[in-house]
Amino acid sequence: MSVTEFAPAKLNLGLWILGRRDDGYHELLSLIIPITLGDELSAEPAAELSVSYEPPQTFAPDLAYRAAEQLRAAVGSTDGAKILVRKAIPVGAGLGGGSADAAAVLRLLPALWQCMVPEAELFRLAQQLGSDVPVCLIRHPALVRGRGDLVQPVPFVLPYSFVVLFPGFSISTAWAYAHLRCSARRAEPPIPWDEVLPGLEQEPALWQQYLANDFEPLLFSHYPQLRQLRDELLRKGAFYAAVTGSGSAVFGVFASEEQARAAARCWYGSQVQSFVCAMYRGEP
Repeated sequence: MSVTEFAPAKLNLGLWILGRRDDGYHELLSLIIPITLGDELSAEPAAELSVSYEPPQTFAPDLAYRAAEQLRAAVGSTDGAKILVRKAIPVGAGLGGGSADAAAVLRLLPALWQCMVPEAELFRLAQQLGSDVPVCLIRHPALVRGRGDLVQPVPFVLPYSFVVLFPGFSISTAWAYAHLRCSARRAEPPIPWDEVLPGLEQEPALWQQYLANDFEPLLFSHYPQLRQLRDELLRKGAFYAAVTGSGSAVFGVFASEEQARAAARCWYGSQVQSFVCAMYRGEP
């Protein structure tokens, strides 16, 4: 028996850092969507737990392996699993690849082990694993608060196409937070989400008006290539472009897939990888 699962990458359409918390994390607000760029996971029965990657890679810590360990402990199982992750999401790009893989393991193994795990328990495990794992678990657009552990799914369907650019280098999330100048705690930006979310689906002008990424000044200062990529996406027809998460990936939003593919071709053959994708709405 073998089971498979898709692990979509995420885009932070907007990301606001609201200050440092007493527990050392940062308070944040983010509008996040899953996209059709993603990893493919498969698992089959085995005597022990193992996770391997294609192409071969090593992660420390390995969130997918930790997810398998914690799920097995939670259900009181002694079963093993041989898990293979076929990587498509660039590493260290702010696209949530490790978190997406960990979330996929939480969805995958109950099917392999034929055990029922309540959604609330899976969400609790996701919260323990990392800040992006809970939103990656649900694979649905969401407003995310707290340190990433408070996830509010939102009814949000975007008809647009995205070009995601990976510049060929990674940025450490820990580095980005350590170098971010956070003043005293501040309130959320006064965004009327009930009005804005439907508007973003139909009115491109609202993207520039309401969305932003608080990491961009820091990232553009240290990595000017990211500003250049953002500006190039805008010149090629994107009506909105930004860094996702703490970088290094930059994305542009295009009115049509044809426009997105035409723009993405500009980076073919360069060290910058380009991906054309859409909002994820279900299994590919």
